[in-house]
Amino acid sequence: MADDVAVSNTGTTKAAIVQRLRLFGWIAVPLAWLVVARIELADVQNASLLLFVIPPFEAAVWLIAVALTVLLTYRLSKSRSAALVVATILLVAFGWFTNWGPFQPASYWITHRWAFDAVADGVRDGRIGASREYYGELLPRHLRDLSTNGRAAVVGSQDDKPVVFLPQWLGIPDDAGGYVYLDATPRSDLSVDLFGVPVRVSGGQELGDGWWYVLPGD
Repeated sequence: MADDVAVSNTGTTKAAIVQRLRLFGWIAVPLAWLVVARIELADVQNASLLLFVIPPFEAAVWLIAVALTVLLTYRLSKSRSAALVVATILLVAFGWFTNWGPFQPASYWITHRWAFDAVADGVRDGRIGASREYYGELLPRHLRDLSTNGRAAVVGSQDDKPVVFLPQWLGIPDDAGGYVYLDATPRSDLSVDLFGVPVRVSGGQELGDGWWYVLPGD
């Protein structure tokens, strides 16, 4: 009799634990995604040393939300396949919305190629790069993740064609680094102004199709 009671209590305890875990999942998952949404909509700039704080923090928040969602999916479905599908979809979203451009410019440019092509098309037809405001104009909402301040700035010109800059980080009080686009081959002496620091475009990293990654000192 005592053994039966012990087994019954054990089963009850396990059921209670499972129930609590499910309840935790239903609460934790929405909260985690609310934090992700808040970060994405806040558009916090990579200013100075924040470059080494904001992107890792953003990545950590995303990965926590992904992990909690996958765990909840598995607990509800008891299917590894379903959990794998959810994990794949969310990791693709994580790779798209997080910006590792300042650390790996080429890979970020390659994986976001359609968005960079959209910016280039906008520059060529005059929809992007027409403003002469110092920090530039806001990009369309779906392209703002390409720039740490959501803007595209004209930082120079060659043969009446604008050199458009998508900053990945901003220095304090001045300078910056990021992607530039010119619909032409830049002359060796073509210099642009990265918010207070002159830089030669051809001294940067050539990515292709008019895109370069430039930093102070190039």
